[in-house]
Amino acid sequence: MAEFNEENKVEGVFGGVNFEGTAEPPVENQNIGTNDGTVFTKVDAGNLPTKPSVWTKIRSFLFQEIDWTAPIKVELTPYQQKVEDEINEFLHQEISFKGFFNLIAGKK
Repeated sequence: MAEFNEENKVEGVFGGVNFEGTAEPPVENQNIGTNDGTVFTKVDAGNLPTKPSVWTKIRSFLFQEIDWTAPIKVELTPYQQKVEDEINEFLHQEISFKGFFNLIAGKK
């Protein structure tokens, strides 16, 4: 077992670990490489892969940017278009005074 305040050298573990001297901290945004060619890069907290919570999804939906000047386009299925045409035809039919009077009087 290693004792405190002793210099230790371990070989055969991850290519060898040497605790001699002082290690310099890596420079900001510097890639750190290993003997086998693997390169480790600095990872910021902003680009970590995380699973968004329910509140994060709700907040992002409620506070999303909306372009109020963009045109609104509504697409209808053929059946919905048929119903919409029938409603428009009913609402925009011409009613004469005689037809309106007959409607109120209950005559056909």
